[in-house]
Amino acid sequence: MMKSENKLWRMWKVLSLALSIVVRVYWYRLRGKSQWEKEKLWEQIGKEFKETLFELNGVLIKVGQLLSIREDLLPKGFINQIQDLVDHVPPSPWEKIESVLEGEWGGPVSSKVLNIDQEAIASASIGEVYKATLLDGTQAAIKVQRPEIPSLVKTDFRTLSIIIWFARHFAPMPKGFINFKMLYKELKQVIEQELDFSKEMSTGISFKQRFKDHANVKIPTMYPELCTDKVLVMEWVDGVRLNDREAIDLYGLNGQKLAQELF
Repeated sequence: MMKSENKLWRMWKVLSLALSIVVRVYWYRLRGKSQWEKEKLWEQIGKEFKETLFELNGVLIKVGQLLSIREDLLPKGFINQIQDLVDHVPPSPWEKIESVLEGEWGGPVSSKVLNIDQEAIASASIGEVYKATLLDGTQAAIKVQRPEIPSLVKTDFRTLSIIIWFARHFAPMPKGFINFKMLYKELKQVIEQELDFSKEMSTGISFKQRFKDHANVKIPTMYPELCTDKVLVMEWVDGVRLNDREAIDLYGLNGQKLAQELF
């Protein structure tokens, strides 16, 4: 078993970091440190937080990603350090991914696809995406749930609940500034939904049907016969990020019209 998959070690790693953060924040407050020094501290904390999550992987990275967009709640120095949690999650070894596919499909990968790139196109906290060619020659994107996720979910939620309790009672911030109970409930609900890929498949099918008459909207076709709660197979569609301004200009798209169409 890899160290990052040892449940007690994971819990100790996160809880010790949480305790360390609280102690340092209180110490800076008691010493009357300047705003600049506090900002530097939060940058350091953000860096340690990110490194710990990368080391542990799994559900906890998803927690970090959800926190990284909460600039209204967390210090800017901290946010700046954890923003790339969204894009730079290390992929799993191919052998483990292949094992998940074989288990979900009930046989060798070659019985379902003509070929599949063994290098992940995208790697996120819960799933990884691979480009494949289906038996009929169709290009497809295959999203596979990380193999270690199911066994770590309970441990990570338990750890998160302890941290939330700790934050509720000891976090150095105005009382009532954050509803920690609600924050935990929201994180748990979002992550549990994302763990079931069949829900994502149903949503994709529903959206495609809903927007079938919108010429400017392209929603990938799902292939339900290949989908399970841990594997999602859909049509491959080339695209660019919305924040890639150069690419948007290259395609001759009007940003304002694009935004209106999206809304």
